[in-house]
Amino acid sequence: MSRLPNWLTPAALGVSLLVNLGLGGYVIGQHLRPEPPAKERPHRKPEFERPEGIPELSREDRRQVRQLMRQGFGAAQVELAERREAEKHFASVLMADPYDRMAAEVALRELRDADVRLRDRIGLEVLGGVDQLRPDQRAWVAWILSGPKEGDHGKHKSRRAKETPPEGPQD
Repeated sequence: MSRLPNWLTPAALGVSLLVNLGLGGYVIGQHLRPEPPAKERPHRKPEFERPEGIPELSREDRRQVRQLMRQGFGAAQVELAERREAEKHFASVLMADPYDRMAAEVALRELRDADVRLRDRIGLEVLGGVDQLRPDQRAWVAWILSGPKEGDHGKHKSRRAKETPPEGPQD
């Protein structure tokens, strides 16, 4: 059997020690590293900013407003289903080959009409319970019912930004 040179064993132990110290320092450093400030954290839900002119509400007051809004949405399930069907129909008309501009315009009007019926139903249901709220809570309801907002973080944000004209009346 050949014998290892005398210098190789201490050198190998030294290299092993340096690698282990480096890895240990890295792991400890990761655990001791401070959290980045909230604005720099990736994948965090943006903080909600209160709209200008809208009073601040307590958690309980916001809960009451949310409950009223849920009742409005809950009562509008038929209109919501109709709107979803109109949306599907509009998409199928746009994807049809050959493309029929007149059919697309009719389907778009049907979709907009369904959207208006849905918004009206929700709004009327919510208005039925608004008299139980204080003026500051009603201000929040008015802001919510007024429709999509600039910078809205809803699931159709990018689609709304493309559909919404920069100026002019809104439906």
